[in-house]
Amino acid sequence: MISRFKTSGIPLLVASVLGIGSYATYPLPSIAQGREARTGRCVPAITTGRVRCDYDGGDSYIGQFVNGLPSGTGVYVYSNGDRYEGQFRLGQPNGRGQFIFKDDARVEGIFRDGKVSSGTAIFTNGDRYIGPFSIDGEVGVPSGQGQFIFANGDRFVGQFLGGKPLGTGSFTRIDGSRCSGQFYSQQLDGRGRCAFSNGIRYEGELRKGLPHGKGTIIDTRGRRFPGVFREGQRIQP
Repeated sequence: MISRFKTSGIPLLVASVLGIGSYATYPLPSIAQGREARTGRCVPAITTGRVRCDYDGGDSYIGQFVNGLPSGTGVYVYSNGDRYEGQFRLGQPNGRGQFIFKDDARVEGIFRDGKVSSGTAIFTNGDRYIGPFSIDGEVGVPSGQGQFIFANGDRFVGQFLGGKPLGTGSFTRIDGSRCSGQFYSQQLDGRGRCAFSNGIRYEGELRKGLPHGKGTIIDTRGRRFPGVFREGQRIQP
């Protein structure tokens, strides 16, 4: 959506953000139950070495074994079509690897005990998250200083917690417009300062990356116009 400010006859164009979307990356299924070998058929029938395994339940594995568990480099394919390719230790993804999901989303980077700790999540619509992940919960979610790159080239760089922006950051559009400040949600709600490609600036509250709430427009001559804004438009002085 394109919104327009009119300040002393100067139009200011900004684009709304529909929200960063789902960063709580897909659940990464467990491979070994506890640290015990799964039942099935492996060839050759060895506990250490390179094997091909067909597990009960439909999962399969091809790669290195140590004491009956995936350890080293291999590929684990889940019965639902998801798969993990990379390094294993004690039956779980550990080291560098990637999960490729059946819907073409993927998570690639460094894994610890089956959870991604840092890397890139690539979503089916072309959006990407790059940075660290929390490994405290059941799955890795963006947490720390990272960046979210939209499929259209827009970019948010800042602090994440629990899979959403929470803290300082900046949102930059492909036209060069930029808003920096404190952000509180995946819809990029917050408070900060914006500099637009036509030289006009804004200070105040934001919603969906747009001026929304109380704020002030500063035109190219330095004149200030405080007011109340809704979805990028100044509705009252």
